[in-house]
Amino acid sequence: MRLSLTNILGVFFSVGILIFGVTEITGATGYINSIPTLSKYQFLNIPSLFIVLGGVLNAAFITYQPKYVGQALVSVFYLFNQSRISHKKLSEDLNNILEWSDQVKANRIKAMSSLEKENGDEVTGYFFSLINTNYTNDEIKEFAGVSIEEHYFRKMVVVDVLRAMGGAAPSFGMFGTLFGLVVMLGQLENPSGMGPGLAAALITTLYGISLARFIFYPMSEKLKNIAQQNRYREYFMLEGVLLINSKKSSFYIQDKLKTYLRRDLRGQQKKDKV
Repeated sequence: MRLSLTNILGVFFSVGILIFGVTEITGATGYINSIPTLSKYQFLNIPSLFIVLGGVLNAAFITYQPKYVGQALVSVFYLFNQSRISHKKLSEDLNNILEWSDQVKANRIKAMSSLEKENGDEVTGYFFSLINTNYTNDEIKEFAGVSIEEHYFRKMVVVDVLRAMGGAAPSFGMFGTLFGLVVMLGQLENPSGMGPGLAAALITTLYGISLARFIFYPMSEKLKNIAQQNRYREYFMLEGVLLINSKKSSFYIQDKLKTYLRRDLRGQQKKDKV
């Protein structure tokens, strides 16, 4: 096991954010409170947010590789994006596979080489490269299956990072609450001075729960669904390429691949290939 400089920097950065939030809440420093515009917003408490985010990032950097933590953070900005894999997309893929089948029947060697180049950026390009290497269908299925599962595994690591962040956020919300209560208890002789400590204690818990339930957990489920849909499509494409390599008829390929489509919409895919 070797040390990771990026992990170390990530841990120090996140701990620094957390400590800064704690010092601001306890009054050891007063940089944020000196900004008058921030005090106007009742539910905006930067120190509380720093405590939660610092704790969440610290736990993530200790547990996972920095690149997966970075991918998890970037994915949050795509909160409202959806997967492009749909029945329509699979129907388009089926039409493409039928066209590829016709090209291969017309000139197998030229078509295989051309399809590998045309689909170089897609997983199908890799499938055609395996065919051009003269592997058997069983060998292609084995190699391609490992490639698909490896890609899916890496996507699921990002899902695990977001789940871990969601689990850590409420805990560090309570962590900040304790400091807020300490500040409040230190002002028992001055009731007017108890307000900031109590507000910080409650708002930190609010931030922790909100980040977990409104961002981290929903994003983890969304990325999981997208990863599963992508894996499903890649196996769909693999099946089509294997059928082409087996020299099956277009009619057979269409009927076989239609089993991957939604049962109630299969009739919309016309049998226009024979």
